[in-house]
Amino acid sequence: MIPELFLAKRYLFRGNSRHISFIGIVSCMGIALGIATLIIVISVMNGFDRDLVERFTRVKPHLLIESLEPDYLDSIKENIKTWEGVSGASVFVQTQVFAKFDKLIVPLVVKGMDFTDKQEKRQFYRYVVDVSGKEGFFVGEGIRNRFLVSEDIEFYPLEKNLKVKNDKVRGVFKLGLFDIDNNYLITDLEKAKSLSPNYLISLGVRIDDPFKANEFKKKILENYDQGVFVTTWIESDKILFSALKLEKLTMFIILSLIVLVAAFNIFATVTVSVVEKTKDIGVLKSLGFSSTRILSIFSLQGLLLGFIGTFCGTFLGLGLCVLMEKYQFVKLPAEIYYIEYLPMAINYGDISLIVGVGMVLSYFFSLMPAIKASNLSPSKALRYE
Repeated sequence: MIPELFLAKRYLFRGNSRHISFIGIVSCMGIALGIATLIIVISVMNGFDRDLVERFTRVKPHLLIESLEPDYLDSIKENIKTWEGVSGASVFVQTQVFAKFDKLIVPLVVKGMDFTDKQEKRQFYRYVVDVSGKEGFFVGEGIRNRFLVSEDIEFYPLEKNLKVKNDKVRGVFKLGLFDIDNNYLITDLEKAKSLSPNYLISLGVRIDDPFKANEFKKKILENYDQGVFVTTWIESDKILFSALKLEKLTMFIILSLIVLVAAFNIFATVTVSVVEKTKDIGVLKSLGFSSTRILSIFSLQGLLLGFIGTFCGTFLGLGLCVLMEKYQFVKLPAEIYYIEYLPMAINYGDISLIVGVGMVLSYFFSLMPAIKASNLSPSKALRYE
């Protein structure tokens, strides 16, 4: 063992019983609690992000392609489906109707999906909670609960001459997104086209990695640059995801202050150690220890405290994250947060950053008293009372 590390450990763990000082214990606890809190909060934020992305892409595609010539979309679809990294592509239609519920007229979005595409049908049917027929509309659960929709639904199609029509309720779906569950009707592609001549036809593309959407957008525009418009799922909800990203960064900065406050305890611990070991510093310098080696001894004390606190905090934080992810004992009101439990997503990149911040702050705050110790002259240190 190098002498500097040996002396740092000896000064840190005091007495014959090898106990650590009270200030050192407080320092380690502060670092540990700060690191654990950061890991848990950032994992919760990542969990909400992951869950929200998954919910947004249940019906919404990762890339939305529109063309001035709608018939052109079919040839684009067949080509794109052969690309590596593309998990599926399907044409869909979107229009609007004015639903009639007793005396209320409510505008609703109608989305026509290509149910002949087995993958698209299977993806949607994962969120169907009730099936009552083979024709008509799937209504969002919010619509059913608000307007007590049961077997039929009356509506005015988007036409010049508004005439009320009636159709069957095919089933009920629940995506867990308020806007869609309360404002959407889902039906098959041809049914949506027959409602009105006023509809928008688009091509939805799903990819294996949703976060590579911008790369695929560039590739699509390079191959189809004539009258083709591409929108990624990130761009369609840019404000929301930008707000979530800013919130995560803000939470990281605020909670890092806990670690910063705990690092001041390390400053106090090393300062007390320097004062107590002033004579020892004089002896060491008389024996030939340079200022750099003295600085190393006391800065290593802070680094050891930071390592112990960071290790305990990481273990505690990861342990609680794993328990909350497995047993889901922290419940949430589903009507407010759209999920019933606190979501967790452990990102080891974020954890590495948190651990790095803890270690850097611990070392930085031990440097100031360590520099003071290294600058002591041997004669003054030996005369210190």
